Amino acid sequence: MLIVFGSKEREKVEQIKNKLSSPTKAEYDNANTYHDGKWLFLTVSNKTTVMDVQKLLSVKRKIKKPKHT
Repeated sequence: MLIVFGSKEREKVEQIKNKLSSPTKAEYDNANTYHDGKWLFLTVSNKTTVMDVQKLLSVKRKIKKPKHT
């Protein structure tokens, strides 16, 4: 699974990082940061990683719903 975090999202991840498992924290810390964000690749193979992914996705920005005219 790939999750890309923008600058504001990375700030939020830092606030919840202590709630992540050690392997996920290590992957996050070692992930490359590019001009468009930090690219985190995770292999989702157990329940702990699934829970970490849920926590990480919670910091993503809300999708704006299109306005109907």
